[in-house]
Amino acid sequence: MADLDQQIEQAPARLRDLQARASVQRRRDETRKKIIYGAAVLKLLEEIERDKADRLLKLLHERISRDSDRELLGL
Repeated sequence: MADLDQQIEQAPARLRDLQARASVQRRRDETRKKIIYGAAVLKLLEEIERDKADRLLKLLHERISRDSDRELLGL
């Protein structure tokens, strides 16, 4: 019985640990998605006609709002 009581006491800590791991994995997955989509857009920009690439870049540039990001991209 003491074994079961100890397991019950440890359960919330294990749950918090699993939730933390899930949160870390979600952030990793989100970062990976952004990298994959970004690489795909860069490849697309290389392959499409110049005027279409310029229009797409203009749309992208309008959505970049952080000063440090704009500075890095030379906007």
